[in-house]
This record gives sequence, C-alpha cells and structure tokens, in this order.
Amino acid sequence: MKAALLCLVAAVALTGACDSGEPTDSSARTSRTAPTSVGPAPDGKGTKAILDQAFVGRDALGSGYGRLRAQLGNTLPAIPANVRSVTFAFTCTGKGKAVVKFTVDGRYVPSATHTSTCDGSIFQQSVEVPTSDSGPGPISFNADATGPDDGSFAYSFYVEKKQQP
Repeated sequence: MKAALLCLVAAVALTGACDSGEPTDSSARTSRTAPTSVGPAPDGKGTKAILDQAFVGRDALGSGYGRLRAQLGNTLPAIPANVRSVTFAFTCTGKGKAVVKFTVDGRYVPSATHTSTCDGSIFQQSVEVPTSDSGPGPISFNADATGPDDGSFAYSFYVEKKQQP
C-alpha cells in the first residue's frame, strides 16, 4: 500500500514539475482558471472575426490581426491594375483609441486620418488608387494606439471599384 501511495505522490509531483503552465511549441496559452471577465483573444482572432462577418463575400487584397500595440501598420504593396479604389477596414478592442493614418503612393493623406475607439466598431476608409505609367502605387496605414494594452486589432484592404474591361 505504501509503495502505491509513493508512486501516486511521485506521479503527481512529476506532472506538476513538467507542466510549468508556460506555452510550449504552441503560440496559444490556455488558462487554468476561469477568467473573471471575458476579454479579447490575445492573438486578435476575435477582431478578425468582426471584419470577416461584416465583409462576407468581399475580395480582400490584404489583411492582418494581432494584439494591440502602441504602433502598428502595414503596406499593401501590389494593387491589381484594374482596381480603382480600395476600402480599408479597421477594428480594435480593449477600450483604448487608435489614430489611423494613410499614405498612398508614398504621400501622406491628412484628410483620411481617423481616431477609432477600440470598442469593436468598424472604421472604413475609401482610398482612391492613383494610376501612373508604373501602375497603382502602394497604400499604407499606420496606427498609434493608446489605452489599455489588453486589446486586439484587425484590418483588411478590400476591392471597392474595378475598371471594367
């Protein structure tokens, strides 16, 4: 009986020693206790789902999501030649604010600057695509986020208008 009890105690101790609670190869962390409040997913998949549901069937040219950081942004480097305008959509959670700014073909567009409240609402901006002999130029966005650091974000560039053949 003592031997069985010692084996059981040793097994429990070894299981606890091997399981530190830290993520291993997986990038997702699982909680061992019930959360006191429901918050955004740390990887941003919840905010991505907001855009996916709002823009069902739209042709996305580029997108991204993740944990809300003080500064974030991305560039849509290649725009199909027949695309004349793009809808940029952005959402964030965490009760902070994000100031979103745009550059089109390397030029800052001050009239497109917008402050989003990070409450899960969607900000949309229509961006005309300039045409030149070298083709449409890149469209970039940058966002400066303030507030709690437990939020997440998602963005996507969607085709808005195409030139008919």
